[in-house]
Amino acid sequence: MRYGVRYWDDRNPLGRRTAWPRWRPPRGQKSETADVVIVGGGLTGCAAALAFAMAGHDVVLFEAGRLAGGATAGSAGLMLPGFDATFAGHASAFGLRAARAMWQQARRGGLDFAAQLKRLGIRCDIEPTSTLVVSRDVKALGKEYAARRGAGLPVTRVTPAALSREAALDAAAIRMPDAFTFDPVRATLGLAAHAVRHGARVFEHSPVTRTKHLPRGKGVQVKTAAGTIDAKAVVIATGVPGSLVPQLRRHFQPRETYTVITEPLTPAMRRAAGTRRSTVVDTETPPHALRWLKDHRAMMTGADQPPVPARQRQATLVQRTGQLMYELSLFYPELSGIQPSFAWHASVAATPDGAPFIGPHRNLPGHLFALGFGRHGDGMAWLAARALVRMFDGNATKEDGVFGFERIR
Repeated sequence: MRYGVRYWDDRNPLGRRTAWPRWRPPRGQKSETADVVIVGGGLTGCAAALAFAMAGHDVVLFEAGRLAGGATAGSAGLMLPGFDATFAGHASAFGLRAARAMWQQARRGGLDFAAQLKRLGIRCDIEPTSTLVVSRDVKALGKEYAARRGAGLPVTRVTPAALSREAALDAAAIRMPDAFTFDPVRATLGLAAHAVRHGARVFEHSPVTRTKHLPRGKGVQVKTAAGTIDAKAVVIATGVPGSLVPQLRRHFQPRETYTVITEPLTPAMRRAAGTRRSTVVDTETPPHALRWLKDHRAMMTGADQPPVPARQRQATLVQRTGQLMYELSLFYPELSGIQPSFAWHASVAATPDGAPFIGPHRNLPGHLFALGFGRHGDGMAWLAARALVRMFDGNATKEDGVFGFERIR
């Protein structure tokens, strides 16, 4: 058992990855220029770097540590065709039209992202799947099914017999197609490599210490310990606002989510879990997501809670691992006794209304944001990247606005 070791890091050790240089200004200078500076070298940041570079812009990406070293490596590697929330809840919060636009974009974002990864030949084990949303509250799930279907989303009911065959569960269920599983670290590293081929400049161990809007519409100055870059815009793709934009923290709720991966299941255990063709998501608070890995392991995420102090980190991880293993046994009693092999936590930022923020903020000129994705799935990365390019180019669509800060009253 390796507490604190993330499965994707174990599959992609640092010693086997491309090491990108630290940023230094040109010799004899203290600064340089770029069209766009991207802060954050996770899945979203590297997707944005590629999207901007493909659009012909001069792009610089800064990562404070190693690429794919933060929340990306802590994710479950799921592209969901929606949100880790109910459509009915979003329709109540935003109105039916905006909620429909959000969910349709989330679905298209995942489909486009999967197609792009395949087109680029990035070997990240991407596989199509579907999402089974399961609940013991038949009435509530029926209302959610009606809400999604009424909005034109591709949702179907799952009969008890079909659910028993596929997932060996006794519950009500609906199915959302167009989901994908993949290795998020390999995807991120592949995106970075292709971004560089399109002219982007990528730097590791290069933390940004400050961003400053320049007067008279001259762009943004991005400061690091080694010097500064003057850019037309800066993209903050760090997942959480952080120290660069502390004034935005009040719009986000920091959370820690936990993941456990079992030892390989025995043949008898695999038979007891059904065909295991889909990812299972429940409607508990906090919710769980269960996916099956190719090496016959079960991956369970959940047990979300507020952040704990560093001194409590190890003890909390042990507790949450035990909790998730117990909850997995409630799904599948036949798995009782199997041992965990990996367990880790990931820091995420959710928003009070359950949707991410993508785009500019009126009080921060020259800044573009992709923040607050929570556990909504990694397909949001490409959705955000494409939307930010359109905004930078002055070609934003009406649909892009549904994720904007303007919805804050």
